[in-house]
Amino acid sequence: MKKLLFILLVGIGTLLLVSMISKNHTTDNSINKEIVKNNKTTDSKFRIYYIRHAEGGHNVKKEWSIYPESEWPSYVGNHLAFTPKGIMQQSRVPNKLNRFHFDFVAVSPAWRCKNTLLPYLEESKVKGEIWPELAEIYATKLIISPDLPKYVSKEKILGAGDAITLLAEEEPYFTLRKDGLNEFKKARFPRDHSESAKENAASKVIFDRVLKLIDNRSESFKTILLSGHGSSGKAILRMLTNDPLNGFPPITNTGVWMVEQQDNGTFKLKMFNDVPLQ
Repeated sequence: MKKLLFILLVGIGTLLLVSMISKNHTTDNSINKEIVKNNKTTDSKFRIYYIRHAEGGHNVKKEWSIYPESEWPSYVGNHLAFTPKGIMQQSRVPNKLNRFHFDFVAVSPAWRCKNTLLPYLEESKVKGEIWPELAEIYATKLIISPDLPKYVSKEKILGAGDAITLLAEEEPYFTLRKDGLNEFKKARFPRDHSESAKENAASKVIFDRVLKLIDNRSESFKTILLSGHGSSGKAILRMLTNDPLNGFPPITNTGVWMVEQQDNGTFKLKMFNDVPLQ
């Protein structure tokens, strides 16, 4: 009798345990479905990613200035060469970018930007469109100041520079924009940036064009990757978020930032130098 009672109690306990597991499993499935639903909702938002080029020889010229030029490695001061650190950074770009999906890629015409992205483009079989407006130009947080003067000049900036050409070995990976076949022409200002407000106003002409190009592409694409430079990348970010980014460090070499468009049309910074933000 005791043995039969024991078997009966074990059976009831087993049934209760199965029931609890089944209930929890149903709850977990509901949670998982909600997570997937939320992810799909988030993925529908328009996102802009930006990656700065790998470390080039020009980036280390200052630190090598304490040594005689005769002792400089050949890459120091060279805009057309990566440093050993830059080569390592370049090799890691495909793995870094493969975490994301991009519907469209735009690249500065500078050698260092094209070659930073080249390993990723080769691996992903994606072509990058050259945007001359992504080339490096000086800009500060004044770029979003409401008091910034309007740039006035008889000289044309956009499309007034040298013609952009692609080398034969670059053609499988890059395309030229029909309305972007020439670089922009930099306005002349003192090298010490003593006319910073006017200089930022001239730069804004270029960045306004970048924002217009982004807006045009948003009609067809949900995720855009831009490959460019430090100062320019920070200026574009400031303009997209209307944030001076006080206290933010420079964009690191091959550092990535990302903004996500909100329901009200504004952009919110979600990643900076590869670090996700709230």
